Amino acid sequence: MENVSITKPNAEAKDIDELFSGKVFKVPDYQRLYSWEKENWEDFWNDIKEGLETKTIHYWGTITLRATNEIKYCGETETYFNVYEVVDGQQRLTTIYLFILALSNAGKEALKKKYIKCGDVYRLELGGPNKEFLKDLVDGNNPEPDIRSNKQLQECLEYFKNQIKEFVKMGGNIDELSKYLQKITFSLEFVVQDEMLAIKAFESLNDRGKPLTLLDKTKSYLMFISARYLNNTLNNRIQEIFGRIFLNYDIIKEIGEKEEIDYIKSGRFKEDELLRFFYHYFSYYAIEKYRLYDLPNKSIAYNYDITVEGVFDSFLKDSCNSLKNNNEVLEEFALDFLENFDKFISSFKRLIKKVSFDCKYRKLFSFLGLNTRVYPLIISLETEGILDAELLNLIEVLDLRVYKIRGTDPRASLYKDVITKIKENPNPERIKKGIREFIKQFMPDPEFQHYLSGSLYKNPGTKYILWEYEKSLEPETDECNVELFRKCQVEHVLPQKPTFAFPGYGFESEEEYVSYINKLGNLCLLEETLNKKCQNKVPEQKREYYEQSQIPRTKNLAYKIGLSGFKKDDIEQTTKDIIEFCLKRWPIL
Repeated sequence: MENVSITKPNAEAKDIDELFSGKVFKVPDYQRLYSWEKENWEDFWNDIKEGLETKTIHYWGTITLRATNEIKYCGETETYFNVYEVVDGQQRLTTIYLFILALSNAGKEALKKKYIKCGDVYRLELGGPNKEFLKDLVDGNNPEPDIRSNKQLQECLEYFKNQIKEFVKMGGNIDELSKYLQKITFSLEFVVQDEMLAIKAFESLNDRGKPLTLLDKTKSYLMFISARYLNNTLNNRIQEIFGRIFLNYDIIKEIGEKEEIDYIKSGRFKEDELLRFFYHYFSYYAIEKYRLYDLPNKSIAYNYDITVEGVFDSFLKDSCNSLKNNNEVLEEFALDFLENFDKFISSFKRLIKKVSFDCKYRKLFSFLGLNTRVYPLIISLETEGILDAELLNLIEVLDLRVYKIRGTDPRASLYKDVITKIKENPNPERIKKGIREFIKQFMPDPEFQHYLSGSLYKNPGTKYILWEYEKSLEPETDECNVELFRKCQVEHVLPQKPTFAFPGYGFESEEEYVSYINKLGNLCLLEETLNKKCQNKVPEQKREYYEQSQIPRTKNLAYKIGLSGFKKDDIEQTTKDIIEFCLKRWPIL
């Protein structure tokens, strides 16, 4: 074996005083933004209290640093600080920093100069949009958070301020608390000198702690490929692009929560989903371009039903392993992957931003609530710049007919024949034809009509259908009144449980009544506060509540009930009218 020069990493257990000594911590821009939430802060605070009460050592975990050649000077104390990049542990380190800041604001002023800021030197520098915001927090400028991550920084500081205040109020000794944090809590400081070792440390240490996301692993793996086979030529691009992808995910998540996009605000939308969506846009193009289907080691084929793990292992890693003997082609593939991934996620962010100001997009994402199966399609179209009004309407038809009303999960031909071909052949007419054929296959007009004639009370598309039906009856209706839409629930005109004797309201028996009760014709929109008052009342008793509604059809229904009542015939006629409307509003052609 040839002699190899090895610089061993340095790992040492250090208390907070030793950890901060002589250092400025710098979180690179490509790292993720601060993301710890209240449950993390509570765990942090409870660990400190428990250790203080039991007089036991507490271990924070590992802080992984990369040494740099940068030095900062504090003229106020004539002190030099070595700058270290934070490879792993930035969430924990930032939280420790904010806790110390809260302690300094609670009377321990000396801690600020010792750990927080010396002259103009901030001892922790975050990356991206967090950078200036944290500085403003340190300087007491009361900054207004512009993104979710900055709000979390602010709320974390306020949380610790309140907890420390309560601790002192209940008789706690702030001096003992400060001493315990500095001298009795420890971290394992792991220092590496070169970037390659930092990459491997990031993987191994995270795998022993909180598992890495697959998006983290993708970035780390590409850094490994760049260092191992490409002489580090892609390092800067990888860091730059993944820094932007992490930021864009946070922005998408924040907008989704603000605009109440059900899927995005839910726990199901995790950052790994970005990989899965992107795979359907990029993989077929890459397989064809790099002939990945015809490799000596392993043939790679498109899989419409792939998992996120499969994207990482069976597509990215297998592709790189198959191409690693040709550095030029490997570099081209990796750069292709990176730049297209960046473009795709930026397009996703641009798409979601439109929800805030464009009624059509708001209705599609916030009102109708696109099924996740449709996301790769609409993002791919936006990425290629061909998402016009006709395609938007067709996507709405697809989602409502197939994924809402039908309620099943067909997608093979949509993905194989349409979505995967968008990058390679972004012809709008071909795409429209493919979507129409898919809709005709799974929800043609006769079948659509049949489904609409049945029980639709709990169908996820019913509320949107009733909302759009309002617009057809009252053209002046504000179709983008999101506040009113959110307030509304789907209401039964005739009650779900009959409170009258049969025959009655045109029904001969309860069995017949039950078969009609969830039809479209017996459903309307009603504000939640009014709906609660209606309960299981008969239509005549609901009139006073219907009259108070802001929904025109529901208000008119109160007048109609007073004039001629509401019975079986009305359900049949209204169901027929709504079905006729649906066939015109969401046509295939």
